[in-house]
Formats: sequence, structure tokens, C-alpha cells
Amino acid sequence: MVSIEEFIEQSNESCSIEELSSLLGDALAQFGYDRFCYSLISDHDSLNLKAGHGLLRNYPESWMKHYVSSQYVGRDPVPLHCFKTTRPFTWKYVTQNQKISAFQKRIMDEAHEAKLMDGMAVPIHGMNGELSGVGMASSAGGVELNEVVMAKIRTLCFQFHMAYTEMLRAEEEPGGGIFLTDREREVLLWAAEGKSDAVIADILGISYSTVRFHINNSYKKLHSNERIFAVTKAIRLGLIMPSAVSERI
Repeated sequence: MVSIEEFIEQSNESCSIEELSSLLGDALAQFGYDRFCYSLISDHDSLNLKAGHGLLRNYPESWMKHYVSSQYVGRDPVPLHCFKTTRPFTWKYVTQNQKISAFQKRIMDEAHEAKLMDGMAVPIHGMNGELSGVGMASSAGGVELNEVVMAKIRTLCFQFHMAYTEMLRAEEEPGGGIFLTDREREVLLWAAEGKSDAVIADILGISYSTVRFHINNSYKKLHSNERIFAVTKAIRLGLIMPSAVSERI
């Protein structure tokens, strides 16, 4: 099984969008998800791209054609729920715990009939309201999930999104022209190790509010509003190296 660290390295070194898409497909297959669909749920002004469903995918083409011709885009309850949460969720959660219409229930039933089963979605919220997401499903069913597995899948999807968007931007400068101060890098390094802000404050001998100040500055520079998003982008751009922290522990 490819580790998260290996996936980060491989996706950072990808030479094409096709290679990057294949890497995500292989990584998700390790968890029982042999089908995935990456979409821009809202317009992305930062990329000069309009919203688009299934920009990268390996969903059955017959389902994609049916999905579009039936005008399910913009009415599917799964991407709509992505606007309400930053956490990954299962399709089952949407059908059983959210108020959806009979039409939306039909969408979910037809997806199951198309052998898109045990579905899960990962919302990816960016700056200025930009929203993208990865939907995934199993053609065989029987996927077993827990919080740890969902967290790992979320990290893979975030890294994929970062690698994809950075590839589109084709940034020429190392680090994309982003400069982090020594303290901002230090705080992000410990965040990459899974340390909370309170713990980071104790480790560095600074106040909790100071940690938050540096974290928020990092978010702004990295065009992120979420911790894991900021950390994965900083790693991808070579701004931080988590191994440097591990060697000091």
C-alpha cells in the first residue's frame, strides 16, 4: 500500500495531469474505491475556470452521459452537501440524515444501480468561496470505513487537488513565489506532525495567540483556510519538510 508520504512525493513529481489522475485512482483503490470523480463545484477565479463536473474521473462513461443528459448537475445532493461541511462524508449519510427530495433520492438510487456503491465525498474549500471535491465509489461494494481511513483519504484528495491546481498554474518560481518566515515554517512543521496549536505553543515557548497569528498568516500566504490544506501545499512547494521535525523529536 502506498503511504501518504509516498503519494505526496509521487504526485509532486508527476509530469502530466493524466499521470496525476492515475496516481489518485490507484491510491483510492487501496481502500476499496475503484471509481472516483473530481469536480470544481463552484467557479475558481484563481484558476480562471468555471465550475465543472467530472473534470478528472474514471466513473463509467454511460453513467456520466446519463448524469448530464438527465440534468443532475447542480441538483445532486452529494456536491450540494459539500457547501455545508468541510468534513468528508458518506453518501449514505446524505440519504439517511439530510432532507432530500424524491428527485434527489432517485439520483442516488440510479448511481447505485450503475454500480457506484458505498460512496464517499471529500469537500475541498479554498479561498473566496471556491469549492471543489472528490467523489468516490466502489463497483463491488463492501467498503469498510472508519474515521482514520476517512482522514487518510481526505489527505490524499487534498494533496491531489493541490498538485492538480499547481500544475494548472504552472508556477515558475520555486515555492510559487510564496515566502514564509522562519516562525511560520516552524509552526507549520509542527502542525504537519499533528500537533495542536496549544501543544505547538508549549513546544516553542510562545503563547497560543502567537501560534494562531502565525498560522493565520500562513493561511493567507498559501491561499488556504484549512489546516491540512495549508500543510499539504507547503510540503508540495518545498516550503517545509516534516522529516526535519521528526529528526529533532
